Amino acid sequence: MKLLIAIPTNDQMPFQFVESLTGLIKRLDADGIDYDIAFQGGTLVYVGRDKLALKAMSKDYTHVLWLDSDMVFNDDLFDDLYDTGKEFVTGIAHARREPYLSCIFTELYPAIKRCDGEYPSDTFKIAGCGMACVLMTVDIIKDVWKHHGTAFFPDRDFGEDLSFCKRAQDLGHEIWAEPSVKLGHLGHMVIYPEYRDIFRKSIIEV
Repeated sequence: MKLLIAIPTNDQMPFQFVESLTGLIKRLDADGIDYDIAFQGGTLVYVGRDKLALKAMSKDYTHVLWLDSDMVFNDDLFDDLYDTGKEFVTGIAHARREPYLSCIFTELYPAIKRCDGEYPSDTFKIAGCGMACVLMTVDIIKDVWKHHGTAFFPDRDFGEDLSFCKRAQDLGHEIWAEPSVKLGHLGHMVIYPEYRDIFRKSIIEV
């Protein structure tokens, strides 16, 4: 097995993601996993993902771990995903804006997101997912590329992530989610002056 950790990014990466990635790397080293890390910058995420997909297919990699650069995760992330034995498996992440919906889709037509608290206890099949944290085999990428000439270029119905999921499913590949792998999604909050007393009160109560 040879792993490519593929990270598309727009610009600078938050230190919390770097800390998580450092922990993951240490764990992979301790486990003796053969891996490389590839970063791809750019404002068009689907272009970055396609470039990373081409890199994965051009070498002798067997698996790709897709990670978005605004996620926080445990160092055993890869172990928990790989141990499912699935060829295409995601962790659980939620959108960073209200109402913070899940990035797990149980249907694509219409696209329905699964809310927190409704997940099964074991690995479960899904219709699609965001690519914030996905482990997949390179064979799936090769199959999608062979039939479509791209992996992540968005179609008319979906963004780059669900477009890939739809293509993979149409070719007979199953998509799974592992509920024990939970990621934090780094976001921003607008603070107004009138919030001050609310925050001060919460600090005093703690």
